[in-house]
Amino acid sequence: MNNLKEERKGFDSLGLSYAVEADVRVESAIFGGVTSYWFTPPNIASPEVVIYTHGGGYIYGSLKSHRAMVSHFAKALGRRILFVEYSLAPEKTFPTALNETVAVIQHLHRTFPEVQFSLMGDSAGGNLALSVALNLKQLDAPAPLYQILLSPWLNMDTVYPSYSQNEKLDPIISKDFLRYAASQYAGGKDIGHPLMSPIHGDFRGLSPTLTLVGAKEVLRDDSLVLHAASVKAGATSVLQVFENANHVWMLTDIESKDSKDALRAMQEFLTLQEIADIKVMP
Repeated sequence: MNNLKEERKGFDSLGLSYAVEADVRVESAIFGGVTSYWFTPPNIASPEVVIYTHGGGYIYGSLKSHRAMVSHFAKALGRRILFVEYSLAPEKTFPTALNETVAVIQHLHRTFPEVQFSLMGDSAGGNLALSVALNLKQLDAPAPLYQILLSPWLNMDTVYPSYSQNEKLDPIISKDFLRYAASQYAGGKDIGHPLMSPIHGDFRGLSPTLTLVGAKEVLRDDSLVLHAASVKAGATSVLQVFENANHVWMLTDIESKDSKDALRAMQEFLTLQEIADIKVMP
C-alpha cells in the first residue's frame, strides 16, 4: 500500500478481464463539474438514468477498471448508466466523493427535470450510493427510484462477525485493507458518520434496495445488517446471498453462473419496481 500510483494501475487492469459490450456506446460528459461517462445500450427499456458509483475502497477505481462490467450492466438492464468518476482519497477525503455525486445528480435534474434516476454501486461504490440516497433524503431533494448495491461496504468500523469468520475464505478483501482504506477516505474524521458508514443512517422512507453479496465475503454481514435494518424501518429490501461468489464477482467474470444469476436478479428487481409504479387509471 506504499505505491498508490502502481496500486491504482493494478486495480484498473481488472477492467481487462473481459471485453466491453460492443453494442453499448460510451461517451464522456461533465455534470456538476465532475467527469462522468454515459453508457448507452441499444435496447433502452426505460427512460430512467442509473447513476453508477464504482468500488475500489475510495482509493482505487476509474472508468478503466469498471468500463467492461458497467457496459454489460447497461445492456442487460436496458438503461442508460451515468458513471461518476469521483475524486479519490487520500488526495480528496470525505465528503468530496459524496458531494461530487450529489452535484452530478442535481445537475442532471436541472438539465433534464423530467428524467428520474436510480443509484447503483459496488463495494465502496455501494457505500457511496447508499450515502447519496440518505443525503438526498436529508436535503429533501428528489429521491432515487431504487438502489442496487453489489457487495457493499457499509460500515467502516470492521465489527461484524463475517470479518473474522470469512477472513481466510475471502481472496479479495481483508480487514487490514478496509481499515487502511477507511483511514485514507476519512482523513481524520469520524468513520461512524452515517454518510461515511451509511449502515448508521435512518432508512425510514428509503427507496427500495436490492443487495447482492457473496456468502464468503468479509463484507457479508454489512449486507445482512442493512437488510434487517431496512425491513425494521419499513423500507423495501431484497437481499440475495451467493454461496460461492467472491467480492464483486461480476468484475472479473461476467459470464460465470453467479454473474448471470446476479444479472437476472437485477432484471427481476427492476420488473418488480416497474409493476409497483403502474398507476391504475380511473
